[in-house]
Amino acid sequence: MQILTGKQMHEVDQMAIDGGIPSLQLMEQAGNALFEAFVQNVEKTEKIVIVCGGGNNGGDGYVLSRLLYAADYDVFIFPLETTKLSLETRMNRESCVVAGVPFIDIFEEATVLVDCVFGTGLDRDIQGTYKDVIEQMNASEKRIIAVDIPSGVDSATGKVLGVAVQAHETYTLQTGKIGLYIYPGRLHAGNVHILDIGIPEMYIQSIHPKTHLIAKKEMVDFLPDRFMHSNKADYGKVLCVGGSIHMSGAITMASLSALRSGAGMMTCAVPESVREVIATNVFESMIIPLSDVAGIIAPKAVDELQAQLDPYSVILVGCGIGRSEAVVDMVKMLLDSKKPLIIDADGLWAFRQIQDHYTDREHVILTPHPKEFADIMNITTKEVIDDFLYWGKKFMEKFPKATLVLKSETTLIFHKDEVWINTYGNNGLAKGGSGDVLAGCITGLYAQNEDAAKAAVLGVFLHAYAGDRVKKRKSVFSLLPTDVLKEIQQVLRKLEEHR
Repeated sequence: MQILTGKQMHEVDQMAIDGGIPSLQLMEQAGNALFEAFVQNVEKTEKIVIVCGGGNNGGDGYVLSRLLYAADYDVFIFPLETTKLSLETRMNRESCVVAGVPFIDIFEEATVLVDCVFGTGLDRDIQGTYKDVIEQMNASEKRIIAVDIPSGVDSATGKVLGVAVQAHETYTLQTGKIGLYIYPGRLHAGNVHILDIGIPEMYIQSIHPKTHLIAKKEMVDFLPDRFMHSNKADYGKVLCVGGSIHMSGAITMASLSALRSGAGMMTCAVPESVREVIATNVFESMIIPLSDVAGIIAPKAVDELQAQLDPYSVILVGCGIGRSEAVVDMVKMLLDSKKPLIIDADGLWAFRQIQDHYTDREHVILTPHPKEFADIMNITTKEVIDDFLYWGKKFMEKFPKATLVLKSETTLIFHKDEVWINTYGNNGLAKGGSGDVLAGCITGLYAQNEDAAKAAVLGVFLHAYAGDRVKKRKSVFSLLPTDVLKEIQQVLRKLEEHR
């Protein structure tokens, strides 16, 4: 699902106006869509106060007020701006006056507050009376519904511009806005509902949106093809390189996840001391035992593996591999091989040290969490968390041919100039081993479709949505990565049914 910034949506609005939809009519259509949503979701017993600013977001609020009042809702207007109004907003405010909609300057007795203050056009910190009123709204403990976007949230970045409305629900118009779905804007938006206000799709497509919201209904199109006339080799020969005496579970879960995601053949290259763990837990896998020192791959393991790489179509490196100079040499050798490569966990630690030699590397997917990513970018973890979108794009400037899966509560996938945002998943996934299952899932999909972006997007969805399904049966406290691993097969089955 394509989503836009406020600036892009303004361009779409203007194209619609230039194409024959008068701006006043467009505002009326927005108000009508909001009215229909309120009829479905707000009882007539509620006392509704609509807080209106002077721009078009306020104008939408005035239209909504008039329609609710005509339908016998208990509705009031709280005007935050009375002089600096857009033309359309002024006209709709006057219509409310003529219709007799009551105006007030307090909202203590309201049960529902509607935020129509700023919308998506805000580009400065909120101050003065606006700041005071928004803080009062947030402190009121009343149900708050935001129109288009909570006032104070930057529509392009999700950043809070000084202060922002803390909404329980957001009714956004025509398309989702990027800032609604990424941190910290997502925390302010509550449940987001997209309302069709009648703008033709051709205007949206004409600006070529590059940011997508991962949607379950679209994931069937990301499934790899499977054929009646085929064999195991047609679905990829995966090599998982990792494991160590202290972290044998990571490579076990990753390899099982790749198999559960459809990979045709599996081989695990692990330290000799970990061989039995794989042999007794991943029955479907072949094993390449590597020389090790104290349970971590030895320097000569690099040459041992290099001589055996030819058969493999996709390689995953890093899960449980540990940290040593031999690990750095192993990751370097795999990068030099030019084979499709997924780098996770301590493989990313190694990549950090040699990254400048591989800025043009193709067919590589990196799956860092914020700390790993901060180390690669030589910034703080806080800087990453404060602006995932910005730093992800900075990474892509340096590594334009790579695919980045930047993990968080809202995982972002970057590929070329496109970004996918994932809002599935829950905090039960915040547990050691979860990333190994994800890396394996992406690897298994990449082995089949040979499309890094599709593999990353579908892998992130499968992992997160499987976690949501498990959460329905178990507490988030007790949810385990192995639960998610087993649930992936059920999510794939559901997608297959809709193919």
